Amino acid sequence: MTDAGPRTDGSERCVTEGPSAHLAELSIRDFAIVDQIRIEWTDGFIALTGETGAGKSIIIDALGAAMGDRFDPTWLRAGAERAAVEAIFWGVASDGPIAAGLAEVGCEVEDDQVVLTRDVQSSRSVARVNGRTVPLSVVQELASRLVDVHSQASHLSLSRVSQHLAILDRFGRAGELRTAMASATSAIRGLRREIERLQNSDRQAQRESVLLRHEVEEIDAAGTHGGEEDELIAQRSRLRNTLRLRQLAVATHDALEGGDEGAGALELLSEAVARADEIRSLDGTFDGETDRLVDALDAAEELSRTVRRYADSLEEDPEALATIEERMLLLADLKRKYGSTLADVLSYRETAARRLQELEHSEERIQGLRQQELETRRAAAATAVSLSALRASAARELDALVQSEMVALGMSSGVFCVAVSRRRDAEGLEIEGEDEPVAFDETGVDRVEFLMSANAGEPPRPLVQIASGGELARFMLALKSALSAVDETPVLIFDELDQGIGGRMGHVLGEKLWRLSREHQVVCITHLPQVAAYADAHYAVGKVVEGGRTVTRVERLTEEGRVAEITQMLGGSAAGSAMEHTARELLDAAARWKAEA
Repeated sequence: MTDAGPRTDGSERCVTEGPSAHLAELSIRDFAIVDQIRIEWTDGFIALTGETGAGKSIIIDALGAAMGDRFDPTWLRAGAERAAVEAIFWGVASDGPIAAGLAEVGCEVEDDQVVLTRDVQSSRSVARVNGRTVPLSVVQELASRLVDVHSQASHLSLSRVSQHLAILDRFGRAGELRTAMASATSAIRGLRREIERLQNSDRQAQRESVLLRHEVEEIDAAGTHGGEEDELIAQRSRLRNTLRLRQLAVATHDALEGGDEGAGALELLSEAVARADEIRSLDGTFDGETDRLVDALDAAEELSRTVRRYADSLEEDPEALATIEERMLLLADLKRKYGSTLADVLSYRETAARRLQELEHSEERIQGLRQQELETRRAAAATAVSLSALRASAARELDALVQSEMVALGMSSGVFCVAVSRRRDAEGLEIEGEDEPVAFDETGVDRVEFLMSANAGEPPRPLVQIASGGELARFMLALKSALSAVDETPVLIFDELDQGIGGRMGHVLGEKLWRLSREHQVVCITHLPQVAAYADAHYAVGKVVEGGRTVTRVERLTEEGRVAEITQMLGGSAAGSAMEHTARELLDAAARWKAEA
């Protein structure tokens, strides 16, 4: 068990530098030859040392298990029913890419930390993120944003060629052009979908047009208006009751004009007017409002004439009634088909006419969309060309930087280059200088891959084809050093980095790793004392026998413990020996260099 207490190596590290997110704790139980260990990690540059076979790689394997590596039966400690690994990362931003990845699976950053857990049994294992069970693929994707492991068996970022383009674009500060390219690509795809939708629905549109045209013509042929039904109802009622209406009109006229049975209303009103006039002529004080009697008489006479004309106009007309009945049936049929009222029918007609116009002009819409797509493609092609030019410049700069770093790391015969290529695609973009259209996506038209040759005379090859793990790890250090300002992976782990390297080059490695730790948390398994001397924190891994079984133990060393460990790494043993003196000189020299760096 280890303790992340105060530094005792005399090399205080500025807390304003380095990564915010870092591996804070790793707990391992019943894993391989580990019974139970809890390692509290610091940030900065961490050296992990110990004799061959002590279990240093087991620590990395356990971390790999938490990060979603494929299940290995050897993980389970002999005699144990289950093993467990838990990795805790602190300082994870709640609005960064890691948090975004968590949100996709229903998790979230809690108290600025992410916890990866792996429970292992004999035939299966379970992965969890912040206590939530998730598929291994989810853990792997999330872990790839947190940790890069570079060893003989595992080079996470290097094995993903798809990441090379993103790395180059971060180095070249291509964010704005990438965003513009992604927007243009999205717009092109949207236009294509709409064009294809219109084209694929053409047959259905034709059928719909025929139906709509019939419906509009049927409604138009009826020639109706919103109030016609009320008018027809009134006309039908009159025709159905012609005889009774005539009888009533004649009776009304007789009541006004009089007949065989006596005087009518007009005669009586005339008499009343005459009597009233006589009274007024005999008595001037009489105010009988005879004028009103006269008005009533005039109104009665006009009403009599109106009733007479109305009675004369009433004639039975069976044909007209039949016509109205047929018209009512026609309107009822329209309502059955298109709406509960004539107003609804007419409203439906307007809607159908608009839709019919849209369908009849769909080809014009397609042509308009094609023109819009063409213009968007031209804009996307211009953006892609600018992006390619920026990448070409960034690739040359990165080539030179990595080549310089490789020389400093003793790989002067090695060659690094950024290969940028394009792929033909008939549906692609027309790019100036290209004979045929080229494939494109949200990132542009370029395909990027890092190539390397470790030995003189050998052509550069894909990184995954490089056999030597030590060479690949050193190359990765060169690349990471060149990209340190733009590399977003917070935790870097190097194993077998010093394979085949002498003590003099060990100082260079130590300096490179320490500088890299200003931007990242760096963990390095090393056999070189010169490398270990530059560490901000030093952990020793060893095997002990407890209860008749061999187990691995990890200890964070004090300053004197570091002196003893580096002495052993130099090949010495007794305190006060020349090797111990050399160990102290290594630590002092490293501390002086870091203070001046």
